[in-house]
Amino acid sequence: MFFPRSGVRRLALAALAALAAGCGSAERQEPQFADSPAVPLPGPPGAAPPGAAEGEPEELPGVDTAELVRRERETWWQLVSQLYAPCPDQAVSLAQCVRESRTCAACAPAAQLLADKIRGGASVAEAQAAYGVRFGPNVRQIDLADSPSRGSERASIQIVVWSDFECPSCGRAVPVIDEIVERHAPYVRLIHKVYPLRSHPHAEAAARAAIAAHRQGRYWPMEHLLFENQQRLEEKDLIGYAQKVGLDMARFRADMAGEPAAQVIARDKAEADRAGLSGTPFIIINGREFDLALFSLHGELDRWIETELAILGGRREAAPGGGAQGDAR
Repeated sequence: MFFPRSGVRRLALAALAALAAGCGSAERQEPQFADSPAVPLPGPPGAAPPGAAEGEPEELPGVDTAELVRRERETWWQLVSQLYAPCPDQAVSLAQCVRESRTCAACAPAAQLLADKIRGGASVAEAQAAYGVRFGPNVRQIDLADSPSRGSERASIQIVVWSDFECPSCGRAVPVIDEIVERHAPYVRLIHKVYPLRSHPHAEAAARAAIAAHRQGRYWPMEHLLFENQQRLEEKDLIGYAQKVGLDMARFRADMAGEPAAQVIARDKAEADRAGLSGTPFIIINGREFDLALFSLHGELDRWIETELAILGGRREAAPGGGAQGDAR
């Protein structure tokens, strides 16, 4: 059977989305796309779009559209002409922002994102949603106090991940995230929070074990064991992992069963719910959601970080020396 180029890409996109799909939360529903995405887009509040594009699509400096076929190029040109630039002080279209080399450093990366999404088979609504998530005004403020972390507090990139230790998608995602964090050290700080889902019977006990390990400065070794052994999370297994990472066992049992662990779980879950969690893993990068319904961990996470560093002016904000901080690994 013959599929047109766009059809093949859409099938591939659907396959990737299925592979990347997280573990769903019983309390929330997966986001649905519409013709006009609900994701807030850049631009003056309540303002009409800059206006329909006229004439043939143009080349924009620093934006690679060479692989777009004519239909895709026209779609991309309409988007960059009708969407506002991502900087609040630049009330012009993306196309104008790039063409005039305005001071908004995010304009060319934003135009490139739209080209990449259209080339990858995304619909107009999906491309707009990706643009809104990546560059829109919805930036969350996350409380990072007392959560296990690796990397300098002064790092340019702060990645916060909520995980469920029994979630297969989390188990697949964490090694990918770890590899990318290592690649970009010392410019990235990784912070982990817990979100045990009701559908996973061992998830809360595993979260308590991780929190208890964190109280002894051994969160990361415990986390690795929990994700590597997702099918073995019974109480005896958790005790064995605690012994393996060298914890004080009396303190571990007390901390695991204590009220402070329950408070950490409740705090992390409440914060994720306020930030819009719809499933795990839930990833926030510098206040913006890396939405797994719109972006792939393989390739796009690395590109997101590179783009963020470029927008921030490179790596100037990294802490000198940049060595890992927080729990021992």
